[in-house]
Amino acid sequence: MSNDTVIIGCKIANGLLLQVDDKTVKINGFNTSNVIGGHGITENVPADFWQAWLAKNKDRDITKNGLIFAHSNTKDTTAEAKEKRKTKSSTEPISPPKNNELE
Repeated sequence: MSNDTVIIGCKIANGLLLQVDDKTVKINGFNTSNVIGGHGITENVPADFWQAWLAKNKDRDITKNGLIFAHSNTKDTTAEAKEKRKTKSSTEPISPPKNNELE
């Protein structure tokens, strides 16, 4: 992977549309086929686009809480995704109650 692109991990179910000026990049969520540690993985995002988006959004909960992150290589992206696999985004599927829990 070239250093002019990054791999993004995203813990939001449906992913996100990141926008910087007039450019938009679709980021995969965990409801896609490329998932590691509960994070949707999006490859080949221009690094300068990611840095510009991150600079404008560094104080948002999604970035402060680590629900979206990027690395220049697969190894580091995979490691962070696995490390954060138990992180909750509040977009996880709900589990219906078992029969004995209904009243």
